[in-house]
Amino acid sequence: MSNATGVFWDVDECDIPDELNAAEVLQRLKQSLFDKGHRGPVSIRAYGDMTGLDFQSSDIKLNHFHSGEKREKMTKILEDIVSWSGENPEPSVGMLILGDLGDAEHDFVEVVELLKSRKNYRFAVVSPGPPPPPPPPTTVVILMAPLPRGGP
Repeated sequence: MSNATGVFWDVDECDIPDELNAAEVLQRLKQSLFDKGHRGPVSIRAYGDMTGLDFQSSDIKLNHFHSGEKREKMTKILEDIVSWSGENPEPSVGMLILGDLGDAEHDFVEVVELLKSRKNYRFAVVSPGPPPPPPPPTTVVILMAPLPRGGP
């Protein structure tokens, strides 16, 4: 597929795994798209608190937001999706790497459905899975020698 792919990534909600750095995540993301047959241009936009993140790439547009600016961040992501769709011919692919959308969920659904139905865009939504369940409680079995019975 040679159509464009736009990646919109909320790094606050879908953070970088401890065992990887930001550059490795970008490399894996691009490799995953390539492995799925994508051969077109990929534009990546990341949103959130970028403090301490080292993306080491000019292939990504960083949008810094402080932790209390969730509404502003969600508005910017929506604006960028609409802007990106105007710059890329159909049928392009949008990849949304988002977590909890909060109050903006309805707006995201509306924009995505509109682009899918009117412009023949396809979307892949990636969100973090639920946290792993806690390990089962450990059962400790202590083998004891039989107690002596009383009596002569």
